[in-house]
Amino acid sequence: MKQLEILQKEEQQLQSKEESIANEEKQVRRIKESYEQHLHEARHFLDNLCYLFHKNEQGTFYQSLMDEYSQESRKILEHLEIDETELHDQKKRVLDQLEDIDYEKRKLLVEEDTNEC
Repeated sequence: MKQLEILQKEEQQLQSKEESIANEEKQVRRIKESYEQHLHEARHFLDNLCYLFHKNEQGTFYQSLMDEYSQESRKILEHLEIDETELHDQKKRVLDQLEDIDYEKRKLLVEEDTNEC
């Protein structure tokens, strides 16, 4: 019975950890979606500026600005995607551990039932 209590305690800790990771995952997803929306709005704004730069023969300045903006935006999105992937992997590992504990608990309960008979 002592082993079962240990497994239940470990299971509770893992469930708490899984919940925490799931919340972080949602937060990263919300940040990513918000960033993508801001990225779209900023690109629209910069596209509107394009006309003014070309009109004033400042096309090279605009192009360098757009290149830098695109590069930095890609970096940020890549970092968010990496964070999202790492959280997903952590969550999967925790869920696998929970499955292992569930298996061990069932095994202990079956052993107890056979010992009582």
